[in-house]
Amino acid sequence: MDSRIISLLQGRVKEQLQGGTPAAQGWPDAQGELGELVTLLRDVALLHEKQTRSQLAMVDQLRAILDHASVGIAITRNGHLELLGQHLCRTLGYAEGELLGCSTRLIQVSDQAYEEFGTRVSLAFRTQGYFDGEQLLQRKDGSFFWAHMLARGVVAGDAGGGTIWIVEDISGAKADRDRLSWTATHDSLTQLANRREFESRLSQAMSQFNGRSLSVLYVDLDRFKAINDTAGHAVGDEVLRQISRLMESQVRESDTVARLGGDEFAVLLPGCSQERAQQLAEHMRAAVEAWRLVHEDMAFNVGASIGIAAVTPDLPDMAAVMHAADSACYEAKRSGRNCVVTYAAPKPAS
Repeated sequence: MDSRIISLLQGRVKEQLQGGTPAAQGWPDAQGELGELVTLLRDVALLHEKQTRSQLAMVDQLRAILDHASVGIAITRNGHLELLGQHLCRTLGYAEGELLGCSTRLIQVSDQAYEEFGTRVSLAFRTQGYFDGEQLLQRKDGSFFWAHMLARGVVAGDAGGGTIWIVEDISGAKADRDRLSWTATHDSLTQLANRREFESRLSQAMSQFNGRSLSVLYVDLDRFKAINDTAGHAVGDEVLRQISRLMESQVRESDTVARLGGDEFAVLLPGCSQERAQQLAEHMRAAVEAWRLVHEDMAFNVGASIGIAAVTPDLPDMAAVMHAADSACYEAKRSGRNCVVTYAAPKPAS
């Protein structure tokens, strides 16, 4: 073979590898086997150049999509950010260059949240091939926002091929949804759980009962109607609000105080024996009795008649427990009011 031709060919290949002159130009003329080698290398270079142009065109198209999309888009690989759209950068409060190559931990609120989110995503990909969920994320300024996140593999089934994410800020929608959910389960006047929510929590607690202590208090305020009649409903509403806060202060965070309606309340005491429930009810009764509301130089006070029902096998469902507690409260009213009565199952007829 002609050593000069080979030297020229080596130089041309190096140029091609370094992104030199166009693939169709600069190849030495040769005949025979050496000419066939030159033709083969030129064809390979032309194919590579064509593929590179195609890839660059795809990248340009992808960049245009990322820059003009109305939702946040990112591509990650091995837990790092590879490409980001301008919308997502604005949402996160970063310039694109500040995020490229960074770990996705940067936008999670804590190490624990980052690890738990990774576990959720991995499980979703294993079971359904994609992730669709919500996550609390952190902006550059340290503020948080709720995001709806949809993720699929760039190449289905190839984790190493990267993941494409669509990220949407849903903070406003989630706040509206949470408000609607809260309104459906709480009393607007006292901010306590409402009857429906209390009964739901009681049913759930009873389903997990398994012989563990569980008690319910039924509370009916004494002399409340007289306040409404004397001072008006606005003062009556303030009484209910203050008594609600007072009752909440007497129980644990794990307990539930609810307004059932009017001046009737209920308290759910999971993990509370009947003896302990009696002590707590007496403390609550004494606190209510000692409370005063001063309005226009007049002092108002109420009492509390409290019925207690401890969940036992004799009370098979939520309705039976509520009826038992209500019956005990009625006995407290009938016994002179402002006292505590514990429900006792009727003795079988002899």
